[in-house]
Amino acid sequence: MKVSSFDIFDTCLVRKCGTPENFLDVFSLKAFVHEPQEWARQEFVAARRLTEQKLWQENPRYTLQDIWVEFDWSHQFLKSKKELCQLEQDLEREMLVPVLSIRDKVNECRKRGDKIIFISDMYLSSEFLKDILRTYCFFQDGDSLYVSCECGALKWDGELFEYVRKHENLPSFRNWHHYGDNKQGDYNAPKKLGIKCTLINHAYTPYQQQWVDNDYSLGFKYPSILAGLGRALHYSTEWNTHTDFVLDIIAPFYCSLVYRMMKDAEQRGIKRLYFCARDAWPLFNIALIFKSLFPSIESKYLFISRKSLYEGNEEAKIRYFEQLGLATHKKDVAIVDVRSQGKTQRFLSDFLIGKGYHEVYGYYFEMFTLKEMKYLNPYHCEVNGAYLTMNHNLDQLLLCRWELYENFFSLNDFPKTVDYSIDDNGIARPIFSEKTDYEDSFQKDVSYWSQIHFNIIKTFAAQYIICELHKYSDKIFEHVAMRTLSNMMISPLKYYLGALADFTSYSTRDKRYVPYVKRLSLYELVVKRARMGNKWRKASIIYTLPKWMMTLLLKNKK
Repeated sequence: MKVSSFDIFDTCLVRKCGTPENFLDVFSLKAFVHEPQEWARQEFVAARRLTEQKLWQENPRYTLQDIWVEFDWSHQFLKSKKELCQLEQDLEREMLVPVLSIRDKVNECRKRGDKIIFISDMYLSSEFLKDILRTYCFFQDGDSLYVSCECGALKWDGELFEYVRKHENLPSFRNWHHYGDNKQGDYNAPKKLGIKCTLINHAYTPYQQQWVDNDYSLGFKYPSILAGLGRALHYSTEWNTHTDFVLDIIAPFYCSLVYRMMKDAEQRGIKRLYFCARDAWPLFNIALIFKSLFPSIESKYLFISRKSLYEGNEEAKIRYFEQLGLATHKKDVAIVDVRSQGKTQRFLSDFLIGKGYHEVYGYYFEMFTLKEMKYLNPYHCEVNGAYLTMNHNLDQLLLCRWELYENFFSLNDFPKTVDYSIDDNGIARPIFSEKTDYEDSFQKDVSYWSQIHFNIIKTFAAQYIICELHKYSDKIFEHVAMRTLSNMMISPLKYYLGALADFTSYSTRDKRYVPYVKRLSLYELVVKRARMGNKWRKASIIYTLPKWMMTLLLKNKK
């Protein structure tokens, strides 16, 4: 009989938060009755880790119950030991996600008739782990599971493999193949026994690895937890060229941005946020998920465009705004958009004031005000385009690449709003163009790619809350999301550029839509006059040339 055995943690399953140390950080924010002070949270984590280290020195085969019996740190707002023990199991269940490639491997081994065994050095019970593995379709009737705390043996020194061999009545270790991620427990120890071993490495993507390597946070390890979330969704999602681009660049940027906007709106007493079609579509969906964090704020999607606002039927237009509650006498509404010159907000406010209503507030990622505009309505923006021109690097990367975060980041397949009409029941409804502008901006089906963006961003936003990352949105936005976005614009990594291969943008130089990034021919690389035909030449060069050649070119340039 052939045997295929699999480690569980970081092989079959990965945690959304990344490492076990990160798990304790997330756990600590849920372990108190009230929001803990940072010193208390850190002391709780330290006490929990020291308890486990003490048990490991005395008896490495300890259980979760042993940990909480031994745990002796106390705080007036800390939950009871019984509650903490259950909370840890509940959180583990919530944090763990399947690795699809390993599940495929398990099914492949099972299909060819191998005996399937799961083995783990862990303090959680076998029944608990079986339940999770069944949930994610790893464990089936006839499979076996062995865990160190119940068997009294460890993988680390090979004893657990010997224990499994005896209990499975295997004559030897021949015809046994083990898969796992730990160099000692899943490779060195079983290999000495004669077991064939495959070392698994669920690596981080380039930006995720940067976040982990540069995590110098003194408190809650939000960069590495963010990396863990991205890695977990990468391995538990059907991968395509857009997946990692959205996970590493778009989702952290938009989630932290929306949280900051909603937090500011709550402080200003704003009750309703209107997300402008179509660029703010992903922001709107994130805001719906963040509703539990800001129950006093209602988020609505506003079908609007410059054409519908400037040229639309006036009666139908004001009725549409009245229906949505945008036309109000109170100072408690705001519009949200990704990028603006202020014209839409100014025209909208003037229109509403002319009808006897209050002006609207504005939220933007970038506001690039025009010199000829004498005044603007009150607004909040993260980036002021006029000020940004004083920083040449940022000016080039953000202002010159606005099509990326305005069109590609906010990709959706909604048609453009061109006007409004009133139906027979007196209800005002938007009128749409026959097609979306994005149909000209993509060489392949825009609905397919927009659905991928939509699914990943929604999933990421929900897990962003579960991992407690929303509480650190200010730091994530400033120190992770914006730095990653800036690095991508200044020195794009080839790993992510495949996502832009289908994206096209109108080139005034070429007088047509051209690929934003594409693989260049030798002629296009060398001949200066052949440099037209793509929007982002630097990225196209990086996308075309092998890494060693790019490194050589950069050295020569220096």
